[in-house]
Amino acid sequence: MPISALSMASGNLIGHEINLGFMSMHPIAFMMIVGIAFQALAESFISPRYLEYFSLQAPKGEEGLYLGFSHLHSFLSSILGFSLSGFLLDRFCPAADKFATVAEWEAAKAHAHYIWFVFVAIALVSALGLIVFGLVTRRIDERGAEAA
Repeated sequence: MPISALSMASGNLIGHEINLGFMSMHPIAFMMIVGIAFQALAESFISPRYLEYFSLQAPKGEEGLYLGFSHLHSFLSSILGFSLSGFLLDRFCPAADKFATVAEWEAAKAHAHYIWFVFVAIALVSALGLIVFGLVTRRIDERGAEAA
């Protein structure tokens, strides 16, 4: 996921149009497609294992309830994303009516792609958190196996 967000943020760094042979694309549009492809690839590996983990934790007959709770993070991230998106858009893509001239507005939104760096940071913190979680639970499981 961090690679996905980082690729989307790097569209402005390319600086020239991308020629694909059969068509040309703006670098931001091209990198958005690359980022979405990385995100789809990551999701195809993560989701099945994630759902399998929750279904294996569930008592017999309560698999649906546990799988429902497994998506609690989507609910919480929707609330956080809703709040964060307004702040980020106001900071990096301000409305034109806040500026006296078009030049001031253009300068203010010149770094709109920085929004993606916030998502890179969120994805990195999430990835590191999952690694730490895995290490901690592995140690707990090893101690439980030794005690048994």
